[in-house]
Amino acid sequence: MADTPWRRLRGLGRHLRGERRSLALLAAVVPLGVGLQLVAPEMLRRFVDGALSGSPDAVLLTVAAWYCAAALGQTAVSIGGDHLAARLAWRTTNRLRAELVAHCLRRPAAFYQRHPPGELVDRVDGDVTRLAGVMSSLLLEVAAQALLVVGILAALFRLDQVLALVFAPFTLCTLLLLRRLVGRAVPFVTARQASVADLLGFLEERLAGAEDLTANGAARHTMRVLEDRLGTVYDRARRAARVSVLWPATVQGLSAASVVLALVVSVWLHARGQLTTGTAFAALSYAMLLRRPLLALTARFQELEGAIVSVGRLAELVRERDGHDGPPGPPPGARPPEAGGPPALALPPKDARPWRDGPLDLRFEGVFFHYDPGEPVLTDVSFHLRPGERLGVVGRTGSGKSTVVRLLFGLHRPVRGTITVGGREIRPPDVPALRGRIALITQEVHVFHATLRDNLAFFDRSVGDSRILDALGQAGLDGWLRQLPDGLDTVLGSGARGMSAGEEQLVALARAFLRDPAVVLMDEPTARLDPHTEELLAPAMERLLRDRTAVVVQHRPHALRHVDRILVLDGGRVVEHGERTALAADPASRFHGLLRTGRAA
Repeated sequence: MADTPWRRLRGLGRHLRGERRSLALLAAVVPLGVGLQLVAPEMLRRFVDGALSGSPDAVLLTVAAWYCAAALGQTAVSIGGDHLAARLAWRTTNRLRAELVAHCLRRPAAFYQRHPPGELVDRVDGDVTRLAGVMSSLLLEVAAQALLVVGILAALFRLDQVLALVFAPFTLCTLLLLRRLVGRAVPFVTARQASVADLLGFLEERLAGAEDLTANGAARHTMRVLEDRLGTVYDRARRAARVSVLWPATVQGLSAASVVLALVVSVWLHARGQLTTGTAFAALSYAMLLRRPLLALTARFQELEGAIVSVGRLAELVRERDGHDGPPGPPPGARPPEAGGPPALALPPKDARPWRDGPLDLRFEGVFFHYDPGEPVLTDVSFHLRPGERLGVVGRTGSGKSTVVRLLFGLHRPVRGTITVGGREIRPPDVPALRGRIALITQEVHVFHATLRDNLAFFDRSVGDSRILDALGQAGLDGWLRQLPDGLDTVLGSGARGMSAGEEQLVALARAFLRDPAVVLMDEPTARLDPHTEELLAPAMERLLRDRTAVVVQHRPHALRHVDRILVLDGGRVVEHGERTALAADPASRFHGLLRTGRAA
């Protein structure tokens, strides 16, 4: 079946599950509000005809009272309906946000190479926020106005069949014409929002590297590229607006035509004595009321088209699976949020067969891997580490060192060959449990704008302070902790409290101590550090690697004194593998040459 705009919006229905009570209340409120709107012209007809025919004042006051009651009732119903719809929309879109975030967290690294952070923020926040506006008011408004159109035609038939027979074809043709206009601008709005997401990704990347851009004279080039991208956004937005204006212009013309038609027909019938003055007033009121659905939808039309595009973009994001793990959708075991509360995210499912305790052996057997077809990164890589052994990986830049670590951590899957940890091949369902036994430490340490406690425990409040203090002590940060103004409650990151590169790396080690892993993976953990700071970190690193299996990627071969074996990569192939002491003592070995020159290239 074709992917029409309306079909996209209908796909939101599954996020309304569990909202039967709110939907039932809305189903009662919407017809009530429409009915109260339809009562007002009838009260006006009776008042005018009663006044012209000399009805008693008491009768006229009663009609006026009913008219005021209907108006007040309509206001109350409108406020209540908007409140219900807004709560319903935010609960459902919060569930959608939770689903999207959980989906992104389960994606492999290749997913983030295709989608920069700025684009993901625009989709998870911007697109979902646009849907919140649709689900809170627009869908309710569409339902109410559709009922209103039907009610107006029924009321016109009750007033005068000639009026109804004139308006029914006009209304039907109007709705068919407007239906054809819906979706015309969607491709243009899609292009506009794609260029906005691209702009946000560009800004996020350039602002993160603003210091390097300024220091290396690339600021002017960045501004030129920014100007080009802003021009693209402007051009696409202008084309989208040009197409979108067809709907408002058409609606304005048709609504004006409906009022003129009501005036002409009412005057003609009144002149022939077929309509009372009050009925003519009522007919004109219904014609004015008929304008309301059209004008209301006109005011929200661009929002509707933006929502249709947002639904498509979110569906496209969720469909990206990369063959890595479970199906898209809500995280397994996720519970719907309480009314008015935040969504409840479930943790990844625990493996039914957990890895055994203690150090685990690691094995690569004939592993091939590439990021892009035709550009191999690893070619037939094989090695075996016994439990508790430590492997140092060296090689030229781009030789595949970091890829070895990423494959072991489950961030990628090999194209060919097998990777086993603890005698078990790494498969997608095992990855969440595997990462509970492996610590990954890289040169880039992300310090969150949060307390030291949360930065170490990653917001897990079940981790006791005694465990956190012990981890800080093992990382050699107990002295640093005593200097913090609020101890474990000191806020770090985002300008709250500056940290040196060495302190950040020690925090990364403390995180690993807190997890007590069976396997430690280090990807150039000291690349940002000067030799003096690196020496200060050496004792903590040695304590972390003690009695654990480890793979350490280093760009400084002399820093691999604490490993048992060495693996030398060149062009993605293993060119040397053996005991560190033996290779270091062999003048003919590649590792000996690297130690002598003091570099890994």
